[in-house]
Amino acid sequence: MFRLRLSLALAALVALVCIQAVAVRWGAIRVYAYAQHSRLASDILSELLELSADKQRLRVWASQQLMGADASLELRDRLLARMQTRAANLKELAARDLGARRELAADDGVPVPPEVPQLVAVTELLDDNIAAVRSRLLQLAPLERGSEFSTVWRELNQVFDTARGRDLRELVNGAIERQRIVVPAARAATVHGLDMLRLQGGAMVLVTLAVAVLLALHLGRRLQRPLDRLLGGIQALQAGDLGHRVAIGSGDEFDRLAGHFNAMAAELQQHRSEADAARHRLEDAVQARTLELSTAHEALQHIDARRRQLFADLGHELRTPATAIRGEAEIALRGADKPVAEYKQSLSRIVGGVKQLAGVIDDLLLIARAEADQLAMRFDAVDVPALLGDAAEQAEALGAQHEVSVQLDAPPQDASGPASVHADADRLRQAVVIALDNAVRYSRRGGTVRLGWQARGDRMEIIVKDDGIGIEAEELPLVFERFVRGRRARAHRPDGTGIGLSIAQAIVRAHRGEIRLDSRLDEGTTVRIELPCRREQAA
Repeated sequence: MFRLRLSLALAALVALVCIQAVAVRWGAIRVYAYAQHSRLASDILSELLELSADKQRLRVWASQQLMGADASLELRDRLLARMQTRAANLKELAARDLGARRELAADDGVPVPPEVPQLVAVTELLDDNIAAVRSRLLQLAPLERGSEFSTVWRELNQVFDTARGRDLRELVNGAIERQRIVVPAARAATVHGLDMLRLQGGAMVLVTLAVAVLLALHLGRRLQRPLDRLLGGIQALQAGDLGHRVAIGSGDEFDRLAGHFNAMAAELQQHRSEADAARHRLEDAVQARTLELSTAHEALQHIDARRRQLFADLGHELRTPATAIRGEAEIALRGADKPVAEYKQSLSRIVGGVKQLAGVIDDLLLIARAEADQLAMRFDAVDVPALLGDAAEQAEALGAQHEVSVQLDAPPQDASGPASVHADADRLRQAVVIALDNAVRYSRRGGTVRLGWQARGDRMEIIVKDDGIGIEAEELPLVFERFVRGRRARAHRPDGTGIGLSIAQAIVRAHRGEIRLDSRLDEGTTVRIELPCRREQAA
């Protein structure tokens, strides 16, 4: 019901706007036609006056030529060209004016004024007249002594003023006088059309405004009562009265809206009950979560205690070589002079302690630079088999001390891809040696450490595998954290610092690679170092 009324009101407004647009467009077209006619009349008058002036200048030039004065041929040619151009312009303007006047006459139901086609006829005579004038002026020469000037001058005026046997001068002057009358009349018609257009547009705007106001008042009264009911329902909901319902009975769209509103209120009432129940459940969950957080806090405190212990271990690692260096120096300096061999022995032990201390410091600096993205790398093509051979030789010496053999395996038969990577050879060798060192140190006596590689497409994988003590499953995610060592690792090797794998991970990540560990208790650990082969991946 209300939708139909609203549609009819909008349709009426649209119809009025369309009528107004059509009326304004029709009036604008009429005003444009009048303005075009006024502009054409003004341009025709201007061209006629300029043409008459140029012809008069040619007369003066002809009189100077006859009298033997200094008459410029360039001036003659320029005036003739200008007259030709103005004649062409006049012909075009007269034709356009005739078309415009015919349209206006057809709209007004009146005949076309006779002077309009007469002007077209006059413009058609101009070309012949200008051609005759040009021909005669080209033959014109100064009069000889004793010749009659009046006879020649009359003959020249005859050429200037006639065309096809008609007096062109009279025709042009008559056309000028008519155009002087037409121009003000055309301007007045244009002004009158503009006034009528403004009046018509203003009247249509007022009518449209009045209709819009009436429709707005009518629709506003129809909207007021149902909107008041809905507003009362909304205010009741805001006050928390979810049991309030809007009255229904008008049978229009607002009844359907009120029905939806009542359904929404009932649904909100149900949701409030569910929300209360959910709040109670949430409170129980918060209590349980608080308990979990307390447990996690205790775990973090335990981890913090472990870290403090590890820092203490690190201080011990740094203090032990420093104490040894200091003790050796004090022994060498104490008492009387000693033989040179004893001093050399002391200095040798001091150098060993300094190397141990410098190694720990270098490891810490490497990790710090890696975290700051300042790890210096010198990338180049590296032959993987040769690099692994060097690393295996270094690990064999350590393996001999622990009675562990190091074996370099050949790649599998089905391996495909290059045997080289774009890497820093020294850093990559350092990462492999760290993995081999851990494999040897955490292997049992008589065990074997295997070192191998395989290329898969554009990736290179280096594998270090031992059959040592293994790593517990809950400790495996923590192996790359600094200063973290597992319970079995500390029992098997008390002297470690727990930063070797952190250094290896920093080096591998600097190569855009990955390092992973797989381990089983009492079965061994496998370290996999995966690197990109292409230069743009590694750089």
